[in-house]
Amino acid sequence: MRPASKASKTKPPTQPPVSLHGQLLWREFFNLVASVTPNFDRIEGNPICRPIDWNVDENLLSAWREARTGFPFIDAAMIQLHRHGWMHHLARHAVACFLTRGQLWQSWTAGADIFSSLLLDADWTLNSANWMWLSASAFFHQYYRIYCPVSFGRKTDQDGEFIRHFIPALRNMPPEYIYDPWTAPMSVQKKAGCIIGVDYPDPIVDHQEAKAENLERMKAAYADREVSPTPEQKRKITFGFGKAAMKNAKKMKK
Repeated sequence: MRPASKASKTKPPTQPPVSLHGQLLWREFFNLVASVTPNFDRIEGNPICRPIDWNVDENLLSAWREARTGFPFIDAAMIQLHRHGWMHHLARHAVACFLTRGQLWQSWTAGADIFSSLLLDADWTLNSANWMWLSASAFFHQYYRIYCPVSFGRKTDQDGEFIRHFIPALRNMPPEYIYDPWTAPMSVQKKAGCIIGVDYPDPIVDHQEAKAENLERMKAAYADREVSPTPEQKRKITFGFGKAAMKNAKKMKK
């Protein structure tokens, strides 16, 4: 932590949580919480996880896992994960939100298990914590902030080079349609050599309708179910934080 702390003070600085120091702080925070939270990687018996009634649809989960959602940015990111065992953290955010509260309404634990099996940098604590975060089950509670599977990628890659690289079928799709190719006129699809529904899948959901429906579900979940550890769990968590803080303080003195 000390070298990272020194590096974080150099000019020009990047601010936590973007900086290396900030990311290390997040890591230590999640490790600390996980160490005092039972069933941290599950919903049942996890005192900090909101018990949301996720659907179980193997067809939707398989389409997400196998990069067949019909949303090019989501599919390209999942192909990258399969091919390289890695994807950028913002792509991880987008695909996790899409699977859970964004569009597909599938349990974060299903996504976490798939990530754990495919990521080269898989970490039990960080994987579980970030999936709870992105599904707004714990840590993050602004559930109305949803990554759009169409517009989000355009912010940093307007021409869709990332998509073209990982999805050859869309290589010749014009930039204005690369993120939502189902909106391209048939003449454009034919010219690009990619007929949607034949050469590349149709979208598995209407992302705007799914978003609206899931927002209502999240609103109801937050209204109906307060997440509150039992007194015994609170005691253990408080004791665990205190014990870990003292241990860390001793390390810093050495």
